[in-house]
Amino acid sequence: MIETIRQFIRNTKPLYLIIGAALFIMLFTFGSVLGYIYILSRQLPSVEQLKDFQYDRPTIIYDRNGDPIAELGTERRYPISIKEMPDYMWQAVVAVEDARFFEHGGVDMMGIMRAFVSNVKAGRVVEGGSTLTQQLVKIIYLTPEKKLKRKIKEAILAYRLDNFLEKEEILEMYLNQVYFGRGAYGVEAAAANYFGKKASELTLAEAAMIAGIPKAPGIYAPHISMEKAVSRRNHVLYRLFETGYVTEDVYRKAADEKVRIIDRIKPKNSYAGYFTDMVVKFIKDELDDEEPENGGYRVYTTLDLDLQKNAETAIKSNILRLNKELGYSGDIALFEEKSGESTEERKARLDEILKEERPYILSMGFQRALVTKVEKNQAEILLADRSKGILRLNDNKWARPRGGSYSRLTDFATIIKKNSVIFVSVLNRENGYYEIETDPDLESALISIEPDTGAILAVTGGFEYSKSMFNRAVQAKRQVGSLFKPIVYSAALENGYNVMTETYDAPVVKPMEEEGEYWKPENYSGRFYGLTTLKEALTQSRNVVTIKIAEKIGIGTILSYAKKFGMTEHLARDLSISIGSGSAPLIEMVYAFSVFPNLGYRVQPYYVTKIEDGRGKLIREYKPSGKTDVIKPETAQIMTEIMENVVEQGTGKRARILHRPTGGKTGTTNDFKDAWFVGYLPNVVSGVWIGFDDFKAIGHSMAGASAALPAWVDYMNRSLRQFPYAVFPVADNVMYYKVDTGTHKITDSYATDFSFEPYDVTE
Repeated sequence: MIETIRQFIRNTKPLYLIIGAALFIMLFTFGSVLGYIYILSRQLPSVEQLKDFQYDRPTIIYDRNGDPIAELGTERRYPISIKEMPDYMWQAVVAVEDARFFEHGGVDMMGIMRAFVSNVKAGRVVEGGSTLTQQLVKIIYLTPEKKLKRKIKEAILAYRLDNFLEKEEILEMYLNQVYFGRGAYGVEAAAANYFGKKASELTLAEAAMIAGIPKAPGIYAPHISMEKAVSRRNHVLYRLFETGYVTEDVYRKAADEKVRIIDRIKPKNSYAGYFTDMVVKFIKDELDDEEPENGGYRVYTTLDLDLQKNAETAIKSNILRLNKELGYSGDIALFEEKSGESTEERKARLDEILKEERPYILSMGFQRALVTKVEKNQAEILLADRSKGILRLNDNKWARPRGGSYSRLTDFATIIKKNSVIFVSVLNRENGYYEIETDPDLESALISIEPDTGAILAVTGGFEYSKSMFNRAVQAKRQVGSLFKPIVYSAALENGYNVMTETYDAPVVKPMEEEGEYWKPENYSGRFYGLTTLKEALTQSRNVVTIKIAEKIGIGTILSYAKKFGMTEHLARDLSISIGSGSAPLIEMVYAFSVFPNLGYRVQPYYVTKIEDGRGKLIREYKPSGKTDVIKPETAQIMTEIMENVVEQGTGKRARILHRPTGGKTGTTNDFKDAWFVGYLPNVVSGVWIGFDDFKAIGHSMAGASAALPAWVDYMNRSLRQFPYAVFPVADNVMYYKVDTGTHKITDSYATDFSFEPYDVTE
């Protein structure tokens, strides 16, 4: 018996060793796995920060009426509460992505096993086991790489998250964070980008279509394939029925609904590109944030979007008008023939040269064309789509060679030749008639402000932002020409002159630094007018009188007044500055002119009213700047009287069409490189500049009155209803006296030829 027991022990000893070894290996492996999981868990971020999770959301800039001007940032996301969504929105996502969401603890072992079985049966991956919580963790914390290490991290974080946040909080974060295609992050952005709605306005069918997208946005997004999107939507609807969220009747009715998506998503920044750049720079400086575009700020501004659209339209229309007045500027390119080239090679090369992708060109309806035949009165063209067209001389008389002596085009051969590549626009598509066009190379800027607060109402810094982002309204320093004269005349009124003070308009000859050279300024007309009153001199923008006034009151006085009016650029200490040889950006000149309707004071530019964070919490609030006294109220009133006369009888006559109290001044440089007009009503000051970026002359006779003023009038005509009728304010010590028109003296006689003129009677 003892021997038998001994024999049994000897025979079973290897089995114990095997079992022991197996147990050791299992325990070691299990311990290693636990240790590995523990090490990984120590490397993971804390989920506690998600309690106050900040979404990456765009910074949105609003106008003064609360309308969005621009949406910045890389991701279009508008986070909302789950309570702001229809129930079937989140139900659809749960039903199709994670039906046991409210039952599992962040990781669904049943789901993993079910997915494993399905994938084995199919022989490929047809179902995933990730929960919504795991998907959220992957989006926020992890990379999309398909490695075991990442899956373990995902499971750990999902478990932690599920134990830290409520289910509704996790679901809300997921619905605001996940990508839904077409540039939309979160359901609110998806509703806007696909249906032009808020999420709260979605139908069940629309919500189901959105819920089906995250699985594969490149496949199920309806703008990519409506057929696949509908199929996926119906699967989502069936899952809603299958999981008990909707009845069969509701499911079938929604599945039969025809869904239409919007053709184009709302652009992020369609207006006010130059202004938006100003605001971004402001935020950077104020908040010390180098990337405010993704900061989720809500920035409220003084801009009026309607006025902004009017400004952009007026500037663009004026440039296109002037571009044609200046004549044809030349071909885009020449399509050269190449020997030995195959038909396919030639076609590919032609396709490339006729392709046009610049938004500002396409927005004008321009397209490229190849000239195939040129005759005196007609030319034939080939369009990019291989259709043919005709240019008729009578339709293109404007296209004379730029800089030539012709007033009208008389022969196509003078501007184009066979194989020229040109811009054209359709005149009559049915008959195939086209008009030749030219890329607008002139540039212009406009600023419109509220004078008493300094609030910027509209600003455009060029023909179109997509063409050039350089803001000529703020950054370009251009010679101001006669626009400077109101500063000179303001100084004169405060230094011994009145409106009827006479100065002799006669030739002036001044020696220059170079020996034997002389400065001989002339009036714009080339004529001299003898004794001229201060009022007449400014009304008609007489250069010689202005120079003589400046010489009498002193250049130092002029320079000090220029500084008080807000001009910051260095001005040479010579008489030429009195007629505008100095330079300044448009924004400075517009704020300088605001002194007149303000009865003598100036304010600083003001365009941001407040900044909030993404949750609407106020970060900063801004008020208009304090008032800086520049000239006496009496001087401001008299200057306005004179500049109203500029509009009524002088160089600003085009502005009379407004039939409102209006003052203003044109500006033109002697070489016609810059043209200006700044005009004002009691409640708005607006200015326009126009010229070439390379400082070449615009063209003979292209003065402020003919080049800049028309854009100002167009803008104000479009915008006038925004400004209530008002009259200019008056000062306490201005008296109107009867003045004899012949002698320009105050009179008590019964003269029939007289006017009433304003005088400062301050003691």
